[in-house]
Amino acid sequence: MKLIHDCVRDIMLDIEKNLNLHEIARSTDIQERLNKYSHDDIYYTCQKLQEAGYLKVDFFINGSCGVESMTYNGHQFLDSIRDDGIWKEVKSKISKLASVSLPIIHQVASQVIINKLGL
Repeated sequence: MKLIHDCVRDIMLDIEKNLNLHEIARSTDIQERLNKYSHDDIYYTCQKLQEAGYLKVDFFINGSCGVESMTYNGHQFLDSIRDDGIWKEVKSKISKLASVSLPIIHQVASQVIINKLGL
C-alpha cells in the first residue's frame, strides 16, 4: 500500500479534534468522518503513524484499530503541517520527488515556517 500524505494530515487533525483523554478513537469512526479514504487507508496510515512514533494505536483482531493518543512527536509534526497555506506549499515542494518520508515532510514544513518568519 501507499502512504497517502493527505490522509496522514487528515488523521492527525481528526485525532487532535475528536479524541478525548481516556478514550479511544476507533478506525471505523475516523473513516466515517474522513469518508474520502477507505478503511484500509485509515488502518494502514494509523499503522505507519504508530511506527513513526506519532500515534499510540491498538490493533484489534477484527481488522480495526483504536488510537489511544497522539505523542509529543506527533504534536510537533502536526504543528508543522497544520496551517493550510503551509501544507499547500509543502505539498508543492515535495511533489517534485517520487516519494518523500514523513521526517522529510516535517523538515520541509519547518523550513517553510522558518522562511515565513524571516529567520
